[in-house]
Amino acid sequence: MSFQDLFPVDSLSVLQWQAMFPLLVLGAASVLGLLVSPIPRAGRAFAFASVSGGALLSLIGLSFMSFQDPVSVLDGVLYFDRSSQVFSFVILAVTLGCCLLSVGFDKREHLVAELYPLMGFSAVGMIGLVSSRHLMMLFISLELMSLAVYVLVSMQRRSAEAAEAGLKYFLLGGAASSVFLFGVTLLYGTTGTLELSALAQSAQGLWQGQVPLLFALGLCLIAVGFLFKVGAFPFHSWVPDVYTGASTPVTGFMISGVKLAAVGLMLRLGAEIFALPGLLESHGALSQVLSVVTALTLIVGSLLGLVQNNVKRMLAYSTIAHTGYLLLGFMALTVGGQAAAADAIASYSVIYAVMNLGCFAVLTLVNPEGHDDLMLKDLAGLGRSRPVLAFALSVFLLSMAGIPPTAGFFGKYYLFLSAVSSGHIALTVLAALASVVSAAFYIKPLVVMYMDQPQDGVSAPSPRWFGAGLVVAITLVLTVVLGMLPAWVSHLL
Repeated sequence: MSFQDLFPVDSLSVLQWQAMFPLLVLGAASVLGLLVSPIPRAGRAFAFASVSGGALLSLIGLSFMSFQDPVSVLDGVLYFDRSSQVFSFVILAVTLGCCLLSVGFDKREHLVAELYPLMGFSAVGMIGLVSSRHLMMLFISLELMSLAVYVLVSMQRRSAEAAEAGLKYFLLGGAASSVFLFGVTLLYGTTGTLELSALAQSAQGLWQGQVPLLFALGLCLIAVGFLFKVGAFPFHSWVPDVYTGASTPVTGFMISGVKLAAVGLMLRLGAEIFALPGLLESHGALSQVLSVVTALTLIVGSLLGLVQNNVKRMLAYSTIAHTGYLLLGFMALTVGGQAAAADAIASYSVIYAVMNLGCFAVLTLVNPEGHDDLMLKDLAGLGRSRPVLAFALSVFLLSMAGIPPTAGFFGKYYLFLSAVSSGHIALTVLAALASVVSAAFYIKPLVVMYMDQPQDGVSAPSPRWFGAGLVVAITLVLTVVLGMLPAWVSHLL
């Protein structure tokens, strides 16, 4: 077999090259950023300019593309459609935003210049994750994203917590990836294909009244790897420790970008594999398992978040609770057969990424120097010392709580509506109660900011970095505007 047979690059059309433009540009920019980052004194600025410029150029190019008719490259190894366009656009925006909010913070906290190219490489993996219908490409993209994030988490070399978080994430993430890959091999051994649509067709011909054991086991293993990446119960234990140990911009990158890519993968697998009629008719096993996982994820995230005094740890449990809401939409999409749930999941994911990115931009600006472990008491007096930042953080937190008329309210509304339409009324009621409970720990920072005095009587001076301030301004406007005009994101797919 020749090289041309393995990699038929010459056969790609102009449209296919255009579809790969964001991947190619951001990948090249990340490589360039990695090469220039060791340059003395100017390496950090060059790395930032390369990666942020590549993300911006990719963002502009993607906004002018239309994927109403899907574009397939190399028989589905890369598959660009409306879903991949939406998720790739937000991933690029999050990457650009995290690069901007890291400027100033990286130098003060002694983060190495490779921070920016690693974000770029991780974003390339995320785009590949949401732009493929081939299981091997999905695994490669997953590993590219994960390996870069492992290093990002432990980048604060002077912090023992960061080193512990990076090691824990590496070991557990590696185990989850192995489980995912084992599931892929079982599906391939059962069906003889790795392409999702062909796999679904092969699977439908295998079962006669029941799902084959090896196929079901392969799906279970893939689901375990997926549930780990989104931080669902019982694979959530790494989330609080890793999010707390990582530096604030990296935590924002993970909670916005990595979570978004995992949701894009969830939609792809849900629509292509987990919604197969034969699977859904197998004695309701899928519905029962998903119901238990969703319920426990909601309960754990909401209740454990109430007792947290560390801000990042509190937001870590918050993201576990938000995973429960997304799993509720996933049940409506697969078990309930509600095609509209895909739009609800996509719109909630976009809103979730926007408000979390803004929240961590604020936390980056108020973080004490040399103490990247923000506690609630560190926010005391912020309403008087930095009223604009306090107001922005209040809006983001209220949006996470689902308080109207913020964007978070309508995101939850669309998810709950799709779940009720699919018949999951009890789980929707539980999700609504969890939302009420979680509102209590979103209000705690507001009380501290506006009603408590700093312990020493004087608020510590906060930096005024332009990049982080710009991210706060843009995400604040989007959170308010999307709350006033939710139709803008209600039909993304």
